[in-house]
Amino acid sequence: MNNERSVPGRAKQLEDPAVVASFYWKTGYQQNIGSRKEQQDSFRLALGVYRDKPALLAVLADGMGGMSDGAAFSRITAEYHQEHFQEALDTAYTLPGVLLTLARGANKAANQIFDETRPGGTTLIAALFSDDRFCTLSVGDSRIYLFRKNARLDCYVPLQLNREHVLGPILDERAWMGTISFEDAEENMYRESLSSSIGGERVRRVDLPYSTTKFLSGDRIVLMSDGIYRSASDAELSEALKLSPDKASDLIVENILKKKLPHQDNMSIVIIERV
Repeated sequence: MNNERSVPGRAKQLEDPAVVASFYWKTGYQQNIGSRKEQQDSFRLALGVYRDKPALLAVLADGMGGMSDGAAFSRITAEYHQEHFQEALDTAYTLPGVLLTLARGANKAANQIFDETRPGGTTLIAALFSDDRFCTLSVGDSRIYLFRKNARLDCYVPLQLNREHVLGPILDERAWMGTISFEDAEENMYRESLSSSIGGERVRRVDLPYSTTKFLSGDRIVLMSDGIYRSASDAELSEALKLSPDKASDLIVENILKKKLPHQDNMSIVIIERV
């Protein structure tokens, strides 16, 4: 019987959450400022208890570049998730509900510094793990990938789990409906502009699957800001993921820096492996 919709009880305390969690997951993470003057990415990991079993939260926020207080928005968003993780685990009915509760709270917290005369905001991606299940939530254009091992090819095969909330797909839809031309849609200078973010009057779009997904032994979930996925190919990421999560995250950032790409954006990556 699936008990996921039953009312959760107050969590029991783990004697040593980090030790217990190590039997379920391995983690790796890395961050670099790139060629920017300020680091506007933030990420956090948090441990909790969900129905007497360990739970792990990974969250990454990328402050909106070119706007005011991007770093503050991302920091507030990530910190809110970390600080209120156990509270959400204790009160939400489902694992996706935990992520939605945290996202709503983070948006409310971020809006305390929102100013229409100096607008700002941040993307948000989060992954929640408990036992052999996981779920994800995303707002904006940061990406979440599932990398699963293909034994025959001896490599990790990537599957993007979320959609980017940018103006491009909206313009393409309008072109197909005939309200604008395909040329105007393709050449619009705002195609990469965010169509949803944390911060502001409301969050316009959220990617949140209704149910959880099986997390198989050896699977990797990778959270990354656009400074990573715009600078490293899927093939490069898959090759690095042959290493342990901590070594893989270090290598991915190191390889991007070696490219010396102009205008390199902030980079943040978090990798979680199912043991």
